[in-house]
Amino acid sequence: MPSLTTQGIVLRHADYREHDRMLTLLSPALGRVEALCRGCKRMGSPLLSASEWFALGEYVLYTGKGRMTVTSCHVTETFYPLRTDYERLQYATYLIAIAEAAAQPGDRAVELFTLLARSLSRLAYGDRDMQAVTAAFLLHFSAVSGYRPRLSHCVKCGKRIPDADIRLMDTDSGGLVCASCAQQLTGLKAVTPEQVLWMREVLEKGIDKTALPDACAPGPLLSQYVESRMEKPIRHKGLWR
Repeated sequence: MPSLTTQGIVLRHADYREHDRMLTLLSPALGRVEALCRGCKRMGSPLLSASEWFALGEYVLYTGKGRMTVTSCHVTETFYPLRTDYERLQYATYLIAIAEAAAQPGDRAVELFTLLARSLSRLAYGDRDMQAVTAAFLLHFSAVSGYRPRLSHCVKCGKRIPDADIRLMDTDSGGLVCASCAQQLTGLKAVTPEQVLWMREVLEKGIDKTALPDACAPGPLLSQYVESRMEKPIRHKGLWR
């Protein structure tokens, strides 16, 4: 059976026998990939760094007997600071949990792969607030997943909401709600004009180009917004301060 080469980020690993690991990779071309990494736990194995969480590299995979096996890997990034700082590690593992839950085997995931790689880099090496970086990931994730929130018009009646009147968001329906429609709804979430402006700017320009303070990032709100659309619960105990 032929081999193939793909970029990948390690989302998960599990010990398999004495010296092996099963890896869950996010590939831009193949989506979620399960692959056996033989001998990676042996002393001096060239595949050791390729089998660690967050490792990003070019993986060569051999397909045989219904299973993929890692035969070699050129690691381009390990995001090492994520392993030396518990708080960074918390946010990084949350991001890869979201990516793992969303990615499907065999489905291209170019946008998700790029978003995850850039977000892990910001968490590892950047000086932005980690909650803001995570909130930006969730916001862009919602956009690439097809449920970008409506942040200018009422999600119920379609009426444009003046910035000064922004007060409420319906996370189930996917956007802001005007005062009139809000009277007929329950379970709405409070949101400030500053938080909405932050979301608009991050979607338009990216987190690195917004001039708004990181404190405007509505992390818990975006977490609920994204997780309500996932097929399985995502653990994030103590993530949001």
